[in-house]
Amino acid sequence: MRLATFNLLHGRSLTDGLVDPDRLTAAVTALDADVLALQEVDRDQTRSGKLDLTALAARALHADHHRFAAAVVGTPGEQFRPLTHDDDGHGEPLYGIGLISRHPVRSWQVTRLRAAPVRSPIYAPGPGGGLILLRDEPRVVLAAVLDTPHGPLT
Repeated sequence: MRLATFNLLHGRSLTDGLVDPDRLTAAVTALDADVLALQEVDRDQTRSGKLDLTALAARALHADHHRFAAAVVGTPGEQFRPLTHDDDGHGEPLYGIGLISRHPVRSWQVTRLRAAPVRSPIYAPGPGGGLILLRDEPRVVLAAVLDTPHGPLT
């Protein structure tokens, strides 16, 4: 079984900063993962072409089982609010994580975490960059129990 994790950076390429669904599909296809965990995932965000990046990655892997879990409604770094329930934010831009499996999913578990109460030091490259203190964002945890040929896997 091949497990992988991929920080999507909301679909943006590190080489030119563009969001290209074909390039993202090729990158995910090359991973050839049976289970793929995604971080920094956009859904319905203008900055990523209003794409559902989790669904796009699932199609690239020919995986029928996938789920997106939003941490926030809105765009981090701009205006956002915490997501409090799975059904909040429909029709609005969302940001979170995704999980994709080629194996059937017995159950999903979503756990919401509050933002850390302190700012985090982050290094910002480029002119005017340097060490800056950023407010933390709410986080979300997504877990699944998979039905694999070797038995259940969480």
